[in-house]
Amino acid sequence: MTQNSKQKRSSPGFTLIELILVMALLTIIMAISAPVLSRSLRQRGVDQEASRFLALLEYGRSEAVSQGVPMIVWLTPATGQFGVEVKAGFSGDLTRLRQFTLPAGVTITAEQGVSAKGVLQVAEFAPDGWPVAGGAETVRFSDAAGTAIAVAQTTDRWGYELTRLEG
Repeated sequence: MTQNSKQKRSSPGFTLIELILVMALLTIIMAISAPVLSRSLRQRGVDQEASRFLALLEYGRSEAVSQGVPMIVWLTPATGQFGVEVKAGFSGDLTRLRQFTLPAGVTITAEQGVSAKGVLQVAEFAPDGWPVAGGAETVRFSDAAGTAIAVAQTTDRWGYELTRLEG
């Protein structure tokens, strides 16, 4: 019987103390990493919406060229909606228009642009794809935590790019 008790004591495994220590260590690591993960997930939402808006601008340009009509990229800051449509007075393929709504917590603002009834015209593309003057130079996406990204015109005023903003 003495040999059996020695075999039980030498069997591999974890003691209750070891398990408690490992669980405490995991709890400390999660407490430290949770705020970083949370901030990263919020930032990803702003990043995705700014990237979607950048893609919409390029879509508006390509639709202007392919349909041969001026296209307008617009946004409504109050409702968090943005989209692309054919310029008023021209006829185009209405099935190719796009409209998006921002998720809760993400806001959109623009500097300059042509405003009518709460709708801000951010960009207009001529049928040759050239951006018409008078659009917004910068569209800013942000959240309550202070994460902010701008979609801004390039220096040659032909394209747009993403720019990370502080606060």
